Amino acid sequence: MFKKAWQEIHLLEFIAVFLLACTAWFYIKTYVDFESNYLTWLEGANNGEGMSRAEALGLSGDFLGGVLNPILSFFSFLALLFTLRLQRRELTATMDELKKSTVAAESNVRLFTEQIRAQRLDAFENTFFSLLKLFNTTFEKINEHHDAEGDTPAGSPLQLLMAQARSQPTLEEARMVLMADHSEIDHFISILFEMLKFIDQKFPQDSHTDHMFYANILKAIINQEAFEAIAMYAATNNTKNAFFAFKQLIEKYELLEELDLHATKHQKFVAGYTQFFPQLQSVTAA
Repeated sequence: MFKKAWQEIHLLEFIAVFLLACTAWFYIKTYVDFESNYLTWLEGANNGEGMSRAEALGLSGDFLGGVLNPILSFFSFLALLFTLRLQRRELTATMDELKKSTVAAESNVRLFTEQIRAQRLDAFENTFFSLLKLFNTTFEKINEHHDAEGDTPAGSPLQLLMAQARSQPTLEEARMVLMADHSEIDHFISILFEMLKFIDQKFPQDSHTDHMFYANILKAIINQEAFEAIAMYAATNNTKNAFFAFKQLIEKYELLEELDLHATKHQKFVAGYTQFFPQLQSVTAA
């Protein structure tokens, strides 16, 4: 389209030069004819008295101006219309190019946004699976079986600590037993807490379903002993307690939905669990 417009501009220039050449030729020809014949043209002028050469030239100039001025004005008007038409066409072409550029820019922005989202997801998953490796290692340690030794019965550290906690008369006292322990089990709870916070705060998308995908990976690793330990740690409604945020994340990501409260070893604290975690009421009712 731009090439065609430039061709039309060159054609307009050619026509203008041609008209100027024709006008110059017409003036020159008229002047030459005047110089050759003005004596003949002046015979009988002014009742035979004749006129001066300057007067004759003035009359010729008036004749030429009267003839050529309308013609040149007409062509000037046509040239103006033609120029406006070309400018409109160029403006339309420019707008089309701008639209194409805008579409291309929007496409690049979408592509760039998708690349950033993919990079953020990769960074999130790299960190998440690094934490998951640490989580697995700690979980294996607290569930590692040990033979009986002295007064210590056989079992894993988690099983022994949970047996001690369940021997307490109330859930609060059982929780105090867990909170007083600073072994790998406490480390396991801390890692779980940090991973839930990481999923909740650092996942690069807002979809709760995608958040749940990573939380479900954690749930798939945890066993019943660990589920109950988590419930004991988070059994608080005190907003100033450090584990209250842990409780909120557990509820948000339904971490205790796999806790089996029908087992005999859970019965002592079932009422307490359902008090702190209302979602478990449907489990006990079933």
